[in-house]
Formats: sequence, C-alpha cells, structure tokens
Amino acid sequence: MKHYLALLVSISIAPATYARGVEVCPTLPVNAGLEWTYHEGPDFDVCYAAKPGSEANAFGVYLGNHPSFKPKDAVRIGKGRVANKKVIWYQQDPEDSSSAFGQQTLIVLDKKYGYVAHVWVAADTNQELQDRLSVLERITFKP
Repeated sequence: MKHYLALLVSISIAPATYARGVEVCPTLPVNAGLEWTYHEGPDFDVCYAAKPGSEANAFGVYLGNHPSFKPKDAVRIGKGRVANKKVIWYQQDPEDSSSAFGQQTLIVLDKKYGYVAHVWVAADTNQELQDRLSVLERITFKP
C-alpha cells in the first residue's frame, strides 16, 4: 500500500513540475501568434517565444538574479516599452545573435531581492522587429 501511495504521489507531482514553466513565463497577448518554450536553470528560468512549429525564436526572457547581460557594458540604441514598463534598449552582442536586428534590455522586477528580467529580441527585418516589439509591449510579467 505504501508503494502504491508513493507512486500515486510521484505521478501527481510530475504535471505540476511541467506546469511551472507555463506559470513562470510572462503572459503573451492573445493575438500574438507565439508560444513559449520553457527551460529551467539551476537558479533561473528562461522562456523563448516562437511561432508554433518554428524553431526560430522571436524573443526570449531570462528571469532570475544573475543575468549575464550588463547594460553598462552595452551600446545604448533607444527607448521603448516592455510589459508597459519604460526600458532602454541596447545593441545585442553579435556573438549572442545572428539576426540583423538584435536588441536587449534589463528590467528590475523586484528591487528588494534583485530579481530581474533580461529580455532580448531577434529579427531579420525592421518590420519583424517592430511586430515583435509590439508584442513585448503587451506581455505581462507574473508576480
């Protein structure tokens, strides 16, 4: 009976572990035409947005306390909005992106705990970039 109960508990926990990715990633606008792929790190989460069935990522979001991106070391390229928050966009390092229009930003989500979102977007045309930035303006970070 104990083994049966342990098996039942482990089976019921497995879907909750998988669901964590969906719960951690920001909410995409209904008409975005994108879906998240989730990857869990040792102390961070990464969400990649892509068109269904595509392997090409439109943008990504790192959620954690120790992003590799440091704005002070990057080239500033303009202002914008992500999740209705004002941001400064920086040029993406060519080593990190092969897209013609790559940019990134850092958003402090919880100042007390140093929890941040490193957001990057990749696009091959200016129109593609504008479309993806429009989606990013309307995403919603979860508490």
